[in-house]
Amino acid sequence: MKYLIKLINMKKHVILILSWLCVLLTMIMIFCFSAENAEKSTQTSAGVIEDVLDAVLPEDEVTPELVNKLQFPFRKMAHFGIFMLLGFCLSNAFNVSIKNKWYIAYPCAFVAGVIYAISDEWHQSFSLNRGPSPKDVLIDSTGVFIGIAVFVAFLFIFNHFKNKKPIN
Repeated sequence: MKYLIKLINMKKHVILILSWLCVLLTMIMIFCFSAENAEKSTQTSAGVIEDVLDAVLPEDEVTPELVNKLQFPFRKMAHFGIFMLLGFCLSNAFNVSIKNKWYIAYPCAFVAGVIYAISDEWHQSFSLNRGPSPKDVLIDSTGVFIGIAVFVAFLFIFNHFKNKKPIN
């Protein structure tokens, strides 16, 4: 019995460490993107846009004008998406750390995500030809919020099916 208790406790510690590792890796990814200067950032997003367009449009319809036209919405969607991932990871990490006290975990996840969004915009101000944008903080914070909501929905669905009694 002692061995089983030790194994369960070890599993909880591994889950806790992996949860915070996901948060850390997401933050590192955001930090690296923010460290790019304006020219490199534009090239990175243009390359991704071209790859996506090549996959869904005929080759002759992918033009530099179309890629340039899609830059702004793509970049804002990227901000939203990566901070949505951060919100999801923060929700999981705080949920595991605070032992399923959702009324503490999710507000903490949101505040931590918003603080990171603000620090990310401040970090961008050190990159060449890039500056902080309050609009991006709002987009990032909305992404964090939606990431938390998606986590809560997944947790609800998981718990629903986990607790459902099989039909005999």
